[in-house]
Amino acid sequence: MRVSVVIPAFNGEATVGAAVSSALWQTYRDFEVVVVDDGSRDATGSIAGSFPEPVRVVHQENAGVAAARNRGMAEARGELIAFCDADDVLLPQHLEALVAVHDRHGGIVTSDCYWLFPGGIHPARTRYKGRFPSPAHQRRAILEQNFVSTMSLFPKALADEIGPFDPELQVAEDWDFWLRAIYAGHRIVLQPRPLALYRWGSAGLAADPARMDEHAQALIRKAAARDDLTRDERAYVKRRLAGPGPAELGRQGDEALRAGRYREAARRYREAAALCPSEPALTRKARALRLAPRLIGPLVRSRQLRIEQAVGFEQGHVR
Repeated sequence: MRVSVVIPAFNGEATVGAAVSSALWQTYRDFEVVVVDDGSRDATGSIAGSFPEPVRVVHQENAGVAAARNRGMAEARGELIAFCDADDVLLPQHLEALVAVHDRHGGIVTSDCYWLFPGGIHPARTRYKGRFPSPAHQRRAILEQNFVSTMSLFPKALADEIGPFDPELQVAEDWDFWLRAIYAGHRIVLQPRPLALYRWGSAGLAADPARMDEHAQALIRKAAARDDLTRDERAYVKRRLAGPGPAELGRQGDEALRAGRYREAARRYREAAALCPSEPALTRKARALRLAPRLIGPLVRSRQLRIEQAVGFEQGHVR
């Protein structure tokens, strides 16, 4: 068996059936599906258990998403691991495309995808737009933000080499895992076709901005303790720990833009882009509003609001 699709699930009865079904639709056929029911109190386990082979369900006491990912990898029989969260959906060619890129380049392959909003998807809202960090810049980029989607494919042996997901990090566990992989010498390759739907949610751990910021800071503090940071990387980590992170600054910029406070929006985007130049959306907004925020701001605001209205985006939706 080549690939194990691991689906960690907790109280996901509304979406886990779609996630498992989407895995079974794959054009690539040398795979299994391992659903880890992380102590759900709803029908998650029974729904997942209703599917035939190659689906397997393992149950554990609730221990968090990192522990569920680790359990899934431990139970996996494939040489390669592919994650799909219980609220996400894989399009039929997702695995085929990931495996093809892996066979060409090896290592870790991450996939582009559409953000899935309550109102559906929008062609302008994909996980990756513009440049992807080159191998030479990925050490710095992974400190700036988690540029690797959970919808990635990697050798199962990677976890044996760098260690499992850290259960102390309840929402940034994947970021920490990819950071450790990159600092161990691995590099990330992008599969650029959006062949999955990544839910932009308003419920759960990943939808709590303050909690996301808290765990991002915890991850940066953990990174600061590494003894293999370069001088520039250590200076960057110190700067990150001195104030708000780019995600928080970017949200503040979005709030100011929606409210028509264009100079404030321009300042927040500029501060966010300075901390996270690897994020094209931030750098584009910062550049657009830099010279004439009152002139350009209404145009940027109008486009953003139009897309948000079309997809049913609300300010509580965070990823």
